[in-house]
Amino acid sequence: MDRSIFKYLIPAYILWFVIHIIAFFSFTLGMALSPRISMFGWMIPIMISHVLVILCGIAFFIWMLVDCAMRKFKEDSERVIWILVIIFLNVLGAIIYFYIHGKKPLKKESKAK
Repeated sequence: MDRSIFKYLIPAYILWFVIHIIAFFSFTLGMALSPRISMFGWMIPIMISHVLVILCGIAFFIWMLVDCAMRKFKEDSERVIWILVIIFLNVLGAIIYFYIHGKKPLKKESKAK
């Protein structure tokens, strides 16, 4: 997959996540104010949305973690710091890493003959 597509996918993911959170809280507030509404009719789309948001975030997180582990840095300590940032900040760390290092293509090692 071409890396330039992330220029559009990351803002779309963030927007999707925000809309998902707003819909979830409006649903729970609506259920608290009007408990007569059937909960299961609205629960299935929210559960599917939860799963999709989580799967997209995990896939991007793993991709950026692998990219960081394979990338050549000036110092090995920089790689370790980025791996820790990605692990501790999860998807947010992966997005930060992508915008700082991930847009640059990986440099292939030239094999000496």
